[in-house]
Order: sequence, then C-alpha cells, then structure tokens
Amino acid sequence: MLGLGQTYSNVNTTSCRQIGQGVLSGCEDIIVDSETGLAYLACGRLRARQHWLHPDDPYDLAHEEEVDRVYVMDENDIYSEIKALERASNGSLRPFTQDFRVHGFDIYWSPGARQEMTFMFINHQLQQNAVSIFSHKRGTDYMVHVETVASDLLNSPNNILAMSQRAFYATNDMRYLRGIMREISKYLRLPNAHVVYRSEQGEFGIAAKGIRYANGIAKHQDWIYVASSGDPGLLIYKALPDHSLVLHGRIAFKDSVPDNIFIDPLTGQLYCASILKALETFRYFKHPSLDTTATAGTKVLCLTPQDNSSARFDIQPILIDSGRLMPTATIAAVQRRNQVKRLLIGGVMSDALVVCDSII
Repeated sequence: MLGLGQTYSNVNTTSCRQIGQGVLSGCEDIIVDSETGLAYLACGRLRARQHWLHPDDPYDLAHEEEVDRVYVMDENDIYSEIKALERASNGSLRPFTQDFRVHGFDIYWSPGARQEMTFMFINHQLQQNAVSIFSHKRGTDYMVHVETVASDLLNSPNNILAMSQRAFYATNDMRYLRGIMREISKYLRLPNAHVVYRSEQGEFGIAAKGIRYANGIAKHQDWIYVASSGDPGLLIYKALPDHSLVLHGRIAFKDSVPDNIFIDPLTGQLYCASILKALETFRYFKHPSLDTTATAGTKVLCLTPQDNSSARFDIQPILIDSGRLMPTATIAAVQRRNQVKRLLIGGVMSDALVVCDSII
C-alpha cells in the first residue's frame, strides 16, 4: 500500500496529454453526462486545496485568490465555465456569495427531463463543512444555488452520491476533522470513517460505518460502491428501505490505494483512479512540486462485472503512470461523444487535466 522501495514504468500513456494547464487544475472529480457525452469538472487552485487536505496547517485565508470553478468540456477539448449564481431578495441573479471550496461532487438528472440537472458539491466552507446544491439547465452557462446544508454528521466529507434533488449519501473520510487524532487515524488506518444519508425531509443519519478512510462513492443498479483508502479496495453495499447500507462484499486492491469511482452506465464497468505510492503522495500534497513526486504514480483500474450481480469483477489495470504525466490522480472518467471515446484523468493536486485517446 505505501509503495516503499517500488519503481514503476509507464503503461499505456503514449496517447495521453495534458490540457488546460493552470485552468483545469485541481480537478478532483469528473462527471460525464451519458446522454450528451459532455464532461463536468470541479477544479480549483492547488494552494486552496491544501487547506482542506491539511486543515491544521497555517493558511492565509484572507488572501485566497479565488473560489473554485466548474467547467463543462466537449470531445474537442473545448471547455467553458458554468458560473455559480444565487437569487437576490428581488429575484434577480447574482454571483454566489458563499464560500465555494469543492471536493467531490455528483449530478442528479431529473427522470423524463434530463436537461434539468441538480449539482451537489462537497463544500469545505470556512465556518463548516457542507453540501451546496445547485440547479442547472443543460445548455446554459450558469447554475443557481438551491440550498447549502450542514450537519454534525458531515464532519469530514469527501464525496457524494446524489439520489434525488434533495437526498444524498456522502462519505466522511475520517472521524476527526483536525488535530492529532486525525493524523493518528490516517497513519494507523483506523476504521472510524462512515457514510451518511440525507433524506428528502432533510434528516441526516449514519448509513454505514467502520470504514478505513471512506473516499469515493458511486452507484450502479442496486449496488453502491465505496472506496476504502485505508484498507485498499471497494466495499459493495445494498440499501435497505430505511436507507442504511448493508455490506455484501469487498474487492481488494493489491498494490494501490483507490480514490474516486466512475461507473460507465453503458457497460457497468467501474473505473478507479488509484495511488501507487501513498507516502510519496502524502509528501506531495504537503509541498506540491513535480520534482519531489516523480515516483508517486497512478494506476487506473477497470473492473468488469463477471455477471449480473455486480458483486464480482475481473480487474484489469489499463494505465500506469510513474508520476511524470501527473503527480497522482483522483478520478478517471470515460467520455463518449460523437464517435470519440477517451479517458479523462483529474487530480486534486495536479496543475492540468490529462486526456488519453486510445487506451479504452
């Protein structure tokens, strides 16, 4: 898991390139609209991301450069910003005035009206961790704030799974937001992370617990998958009528640490960006410099269901990057649009987006 003493050679990286240097930076998560093939990316300044990666470290909040941004991108590498707006008391639209520091996010498409989209963002605001919800109509260049919700159970949120326009599951990667116990939990891989559920009525409850660093979360058919970074692998759950999650199985990762999960709705395949050298990655997240993380590395895994159960998979590594293409990755997403099929790779502390044209 830690990658001590290991060296890695690049595999399937010759068709990969960086785009959006300095703009598509810190893109921790990517969602692709399966109907249009448009990709949505949540990105931001690397320095600001260090603040919620290491909340105990000194940080000059008063001089933070700008808020995070959301982009939409087509198959020709043409991208544009989706502006975050809110309604003033007179009903007019104005720029979103709350803190906007995005970690994971998800999109809910309204049944029968997929042009109506609900964006849900893990938002590491200065005063509290929260989930900010926006409405967006496909084809427009803005999204309108609906609500920002917080709870004591959203103590260290990482990723989110939208279940409706209001309901969601969210992972808390650790029990402690800051302090020595957070460091102890991280390095001893204590099983104190959990998944919370927020209902249509706005009530929060714990859906699953006892997880070692709960990270990405995704759903396909009746199965919900949670990445456990502390005990590397994917946990497979089913939801009960009360929305609690029952564990049905686990997929172990042998030599890498999973982050976010992307599910290809056309094939049911899971794509998982995973870290090869955890200690090198911790070091990079503290002091971003490509020179110090040339061997941190990324492995992208494709998990193909063996049958209709979606609980057993064939696991195939489809890309290995030694750390030269990008320091490490947090998301790998498949984009299909106008006969183009390619892989988009983002990283929470990467200064650009990586696009691979011919590995899938």
